Amino acid sequence: MLKLCLIFLAFIALFVLLLRAAVIFMGKISGKYVGEKHKAAETIINTGTPPITWICNSVKKMAKLREGPTGARAVKIEEKARNACLKKLEGLTKYFKTSPLCQDEETRKILLDELSKVGQAWQEKDWGEIIILLKQKAKIKADLRQITLRQKNIALDKKNKRTVSMKKTHKY
Repeated sequence: MLKLCLIFLAFIALFVLLLRAAVIFMGKISGKYVGEKHKAAETIINTGTPPITWICNSVKKMAKLREGPTGARAVKIEEKARNACLKKLEGLTKYFKTSPLCQDEETRKILLDELSKVGQAWQEKDWGEIIILLKQKAKIKADLRQITLRQKNIALDKKNKRTVSMKKTHKY
């Protein structure tokens, strides 16, 4: 009987731990989802352009084109990017209409007004310009990442040289 109680207790403990891990995992996933939505809205309102993550595939396709940004394939890519971004913007607007994470109704109204203005501008704007702008931003970000990596590598090299020189001076 004692053995059965211990097995049952171990099962309950394992179940509670698994449930706790599932709750933590779900919290992280929902936090990432909400964070991405808010970050996208902030980027859209501040810059008037879609986040680079929304149209990175279109930017890559435009970069691979041998013809200029005015060719038939380029226009098709721009149109697909426009439609995809407008659909995502519509989803973002729906999210903020019902989101309990807005500070108050006035903030929600301002946010929705700004998003609708951007949506109207995107429908009228030439997407070739937007894609070129985002391509330049992506290149700048990539350059900054490379510079940061170089700086980290230089710092690691200096640290490693210091460690090697300290080992040479100290005899164990």
